[in-house]
Amino acid sequence: MPLCGFNDKMLEGLTALNEGLVEHGLEYRCKENGETIKQGIRREISDMARLIPELNRIDDTAKRILTEGIVKYAQGFYMAMRRTGIKNYKENISKIMDYFKSMDSKYYDELEGQPEDMRDLTNYLNSKEI
Repeated sequence: MPLCGFNDKMLEGLTALNEGLVEHGLEYRCKENGETIKQGIRREISDMARLIPELNRIDDTAKRILTEGIVKYAQGFYMAMRRTGIKNYKENISKIMDYFKSMDSKYYDELEGQPEDMRDLTNYLNSKEI
């Protein structure tokens, strides 16, 4: 069950989230804070890294997992933006969406039900570029 069978609505939602992370989380916040994008990315990743160990304090399991998931997603996204830069962020977001689509397709079209499906999926994902 990599991603429940990704569909266009899910990808559009993630695309909007990613664009918001760049446009508000980086461009707007960096301007407000008087910092460079590089500094903003470093700050955001650092803040999230400090938050993650504290999440075990959230008693409600569903809430804790949801919070951890979105924080780790944003952290990974900012790491990808640090590597690629934000100049062509919409193109980079498209590459991330292609990565997710290929993960879902690989699993449901080829691997689902196989004894080593998740191991084979992670091997496949290691070969994919973002």
